[in-house]
Amino acid sequence: MTRPTCAVVDLGAIARNYRRLAGRLAGQAILPVVKADAYGHGALPVARRLVAEGAARFAVALMEEGVALRRGGVAGDLLVLGHSDPSDVPQLRAYGLTPTLHAIDQARGFAEATRRLPDPLAVHVKLETGMGRLGFREQETPALLDLLRGAPGLRVAGAFTNFSQADEPASDATARQIGRMRSGVEALRAAGFPPATVHAANSAAVLAHPDSFFDAVRPGLALYGVSPFAESDEGLEPALTLETRVIAVHDVPEGAALGYGGRFVTRRASRVATIPIGYHDGLRRVFSGRSFVLLRGRRVPLVGAVSMDLTLLDATDSGAEAGDRVVCLGTDGSDHVTAWELARAADTIPYEILCGIGPRVPRQYVD
Repeated sequence: MTRPTCAVVDLGAIARNYRRLAGRLAGQAILPVVKADAYGHGALPVARRLVAEGAARFAVALMEEGVALRRGGVAGDLLVLGHSDPSDVPQLRAYGLTPTLHAIDQARGFAEATRRLPDPLAVHVKLETGMGRLGFREQETPALLDLLRGAPGLRVAGAFTNFSQADEPASDATARQIGRMRSGVEALRAAGFPPATVHAANSAAVLAHPDSFFDAVRPGLALYGVSPFAESDEGLEPALTLETRVIAVHDVPEGAALGYGGRFVTRRASRVATIPIGYHDGLRRVFSGRSFVLLRGRRVPLVGAVSMDLTLLDATDSGAEAGDRVVCLGTDGSDHVTAWELARAADTIPYEILCGIGPRVPRQYVD
């Protein structure tokens, strides 16, 4: 028998979220972001399901992620948002992947690597407008344009940027970035390199900044049913449930020390349940004493130190028997544990919670 721990992914929920987001647009294309294994949901099953919804292009972070989608039969445009090296050109062409140009030296290498190609390589140009990571800054525009003029092997198919504070409605940073993006795109057009697809909006911008839509949008988190805004679910359906089952139950006396280091000591006679999930699986060590799971539809605290493979629960009030279902992330009955709740317990963001569900947790798909 295998370990009774799994992540149940509702592909139907992802499809419905896709449709909800599409309903906010005025005809712009959607580039679903399926990097990091679709935020832990499984890139290939997610992409296949969204193709059935009409998605014709996707965004990944790494060339390897794009190759995996191609090998899995995903057609359409695949944009590599992150760094690609000029030495990757043969593989990019073989799998029909679109790389991103983001720095002068890198772009120069791509120009040289593609100079003798029979057909130009489609690329997207990343403009740095306020994130401070990858992308061409405004002062680098003349050098970029000069380079493109001498690069017959490159074809500018798109341009994009990343918003740094789209999930902070009170900030004017997004408006400033939109202005810089427009200026950068206009410079490309004026120089004879008009990008066919201009995109900037992440999930937060799709939900809160309609002036950022340009030709296409790039939602990630919202597709998986988690709002980038902690105070509102935006009508989205969380698509992933992390669940397991009780494998052992022990009745212990008051004063019993539990877990590594004996950090938790019972204050009463207690029923302690053991579940086969630990920090390697996404149930973080920091959750000890700070978070809950759902057992028999009730909130039950984690006690003792979460270990790599096992976690202890105080099931004194709820009761517990071996085989009982436990929901670590998701809904059971009328209660739910959300990615935002776990993120607050870990002093992080829901993206990290979803992406942190380990690879040894099998994904089971429903629709």
